[in-house]
Amino acid sequence: MILYFLTVGTLLLSLQNWACADTYTQAFERGRVDWTNGIVEVWAGAAPPAHVLNPAQGRALAEAEAETLARDALMGLLQSIRIDSKSTVREALDHEGARDDLVVAVLRNSYVAEKFILADGTVKVTVAIKLNGSFGDLVLPKTVMTIKSVEQSSKKEEQFTGLILDCRGIPLSPAMVPMIVGEDGQVVYGTAYVSRDHALEGGVAAYARGLAKARDNPRVGPKPLIVKGLRTVKGRSSDIVISNADAGKIKGSGSNISVFHRGRVLFVME
Repeated sequence: MILYFLTVGTLLLSLQNWACADTYTQAFERGRVDWTNGIVEVWAGAAPPAHVLNPAQGRALAEAEAETLARDALMGLLQSIRIDSKSTVREALDHEGARDDLVVAVLRNSYVAEKFILADGTVKVTVAIKLNGSFGDLVLPKTVMTIKSVEQSSKKEEQFTGLILDCRGIPLSPAMVPMIVGEDGQVVYGTAYVSRDHALEGGVAAYARGLAKARDNPRVGPKPLIVKGLRTVKGRSSDIVISNADAGKIKGSGSNISVFHRGRVLFVME
């Protein structure tokens, strides 16, 4: 593992630049959720113990302590993430009696993304985990099932390659499993539409910052359909309402089956 020696000022500048990246992220005191790439990162720091045999031992002990603290904090942050409008990861795992499975998932699948040694000898460690893959398999609703017909879906006269939901100006809360409904309440996209294998690979949906960047996102392909969100569903801050006209446009396209099975849905945020 390469160690980067930085002053505190340089580190803070690095974090500021990172926060301005072209991704949609939720920032927390000691971490962030990158909803564009489906990654959660948490950092922690530890100083070398006062009494050690040599500086190398002190640094090794500080690294181990910082990594342990970061993984503990990662488990806490993961539990606060919304699965859908109804539940967080904590609530879902408590309901299933699977809290211990989260510990196993974090220990097995999280990884050290960065290490910094500050001028005073403090070691800062950033650990990360993907929201998809094994963690996604643990928390995604059982209603997200593998759809065997994905590879057999017709590709003739594909009208659009992905769906972009323009939600700028709407107080939408990101979630792992968002839902799209028409004004009449009919579901346009939800758990029954995406195949579990694709959801575990790339997520049910993703979020991006800015419409221009969203158009270039490979998730939605070269010909995305862009639809304007109207509002969130009452009492469900992660679900978005679109016009019946747009809902009809989506349902009337033969390509939407393949697009939705593969989770090629992108929400644009401010």
